[in-house]
Amino acid sequence: MDLKSRLSQVLILATGLGVALTQAQASDSLIVITTGKSGGGYNTIGEHLKTVLAEQDQPVQVLTSAGSLENLSRLDDPNNPAGVGLTQADALKYYLKEHPAFADKFISLGEIGKECVFIVTGKDSDIRDDGDLQKTGNRQIAVQSPNSGVAVTWKYMTQLEPQFKNTTPAYVDGAEALLQIKSGGKTNPIQAVMVVQRPMAKSTEMQVVLENPKDFRLVSIKDWDLNDKLPDGSAVYTFENATVAEKKWAFDTTVDTICTRGLLLANKTKLTADQRAQLSKVMLLTSERVLGSTGQ
Repeated sequence: MDLKSRLSQVLILATGLGVALTQAQASDSLIVITTGKSGGGYNTIGEHLKTVLAEQDQPVQVLTSAGSLENLSRLDDPNNPAGVGLTQADALKYYLKEHPAFADKFISLGEIGKECVFIVTGKDSDIRDDGDLQKTGNRQIAVQSPNSGVAVTWKYMTQLEPQFKNTTPAYVDGAEALLQIKSGGKTNPIQAVMVVQRPMAKSTEMQVVLENPKDFRLVSIKDWDLNDKLPDGSAVYTFENATVAEKKWAFDTTVDTICTRGLLLANKTKLTADQRAQLSKVMLLTSERVLGSTGQ
């Protein structure tokens, strides 16, 4: 039986009236998980879930994606087979502002770790804190691709604090942008790079920073306007003192910043109750095995 058939509509007749109800089929049907870029943290988590569920005879297909927003769009689309997806909490709130009806479609199956915003600038940069990014001026911040989780975080930050729009997003690979900052200094139009990752995670961008510790520093983020809530009342961001690496480098490895959560979501109409319960149990019992180094 193909996937479309597994997720077909069931016609139920009640008291002489035809009522069409969308319903996932039996609990042994395929679960499709939409993750992130190939080899990235979200994709790794999806592959771990696939392995664990295979041991329970539950077939799983893992899809790559551009990141959180594409995952949410796939979950929301009734014609898309993806029934489970990974997303940042801030990306979820950003998506719900444009698609409020999705709030009644999804259920959270668990959290997949903390992800913090790390903004890196050059050692001689005039940018010291988030207030400097809000000042008028001709500066850019690298936020990867337009649909990446990093770009979504920046867009959401500008919604909560419009003065961040005084800094223009540049859709440039973070590691490449860091090298431009190192070589060009204040003459480079890109003056900062934003990375969204778990504390202590060894992302490509942070590897560049750690290999050139005297060339970069971290930017603090404390603007309380970045405070917001998800529909369940939980905070989208927490304000924390986060660490990017061990304290053995020639720059301050801790910074005051905002952190969000990675979430595993399911579309309630695309999975059975048994499948949702099974996934929730896997998240609770095998969190250490399932959770990788998050980041899309």
